[in-house]
Amino acid sequence: MRKAKVVFLVLLAVILAAQAVYGLDMVKPKTIKVDKNINDWTGTPPVDENTSCVSNSEFIWKDVKGDDTGNGKYYYPANQELARGADLLEFRVTYDAKNVYFLIKSTRPGIWWAPFKLIGIHKEGQNGGLSFFPQGDSDSLDATTGAFGELRVSEDLGLHCTIAIAGTYKGFIWDETGKLIARKLGENGDTKGFLIDDDKWTAIEVAVPIAIIGNPAGQTWKVIVGIGHEENGHLREIYEEGNEWHGGGGEGKDNEDGVDPDIYDLASPSQEIQEKELAGYNDSSQPGDIAGFATISESFVTIYFAK
Repeated sequence: MRKAKVVFLVLLAVILAAQAVYGLDMVKPKTIKVDKNINDWTGTPPVDENTSCVSNSEFIWKDVKGDDTGNGKYYYPANQELARGADLLEFRVTYDAKNVYFLIKSTRPGIWWAPFKLIGIHKEGQNGGLSFFPQGDSDSLDATTGAFGELRVSEDLGLHCTIAIAGTYKGFIWDETGKLIARKLGENGDTKGFLIDDDKWTAIEVAVPIAIIGNPAGQTWKVIVGIGHEENGHLREIYEEGNEWHGGGGEGKDNEDGVDPDIYDLASPSQEIQEKELAGYNDSSQPGDIAGFATISESFVTIYFAK
């Protein structure tokens, strides 16, 4: 009996050590109030950039500053209202019995124009999921249909939930089939409990009811986080040659849409991986051709939720 106990304790120590080494710390329940004040996010971020930790029941990803280069060649529009603003700095996640909470911090825009943020969630152990980000039709200005995020995911990262945050208070959620299941526009008909608010434009906090997103307890989620500029509720196109209101460095010639992703920054292990993945589109594809989109396979974070 004593020998079995010793073996158990040794195994427990090995498991705990492995969790510490490989970042398997569990996110435990914590309640956040979405209220233009982020002081209840009390976790301490990791020291190193492009790494994550769990602190005070919060998963925290710390992104390197200054890697908002998209495919390595992207640059911002000439108008100072859109200068900077799309550089991801921090991404946090926690949950309680009612909601899953997200916090995204970015650099402050030139004046007040808050960026557009995409959150794609793959739930380990679940089949199916979208192979691309649903993100609205920039031609019709319909932010709820189409696939104009111009970004795919690898087969093992099928998206079971996609959240889009436009500006400081608008948002949409799609399920694993691409069906719009929640929205927040500040209007009648907004989905109850789907909350979005900002703290001085540089931080956006979100609450999504578990009834919509699913209960993460005991699950492992792989989450893709992207940030770009916003225009009429969708991602603002990036052209080959930038102008006053559109960034450059992509492949949309003569102010036409291409298949280059309109994302300046990702939560990625390194700037090199991010740039390689965002440059992986087929520039001979027609606009809207999903097969020609860049594919994300490494630029994601992994979150382990406690039971």
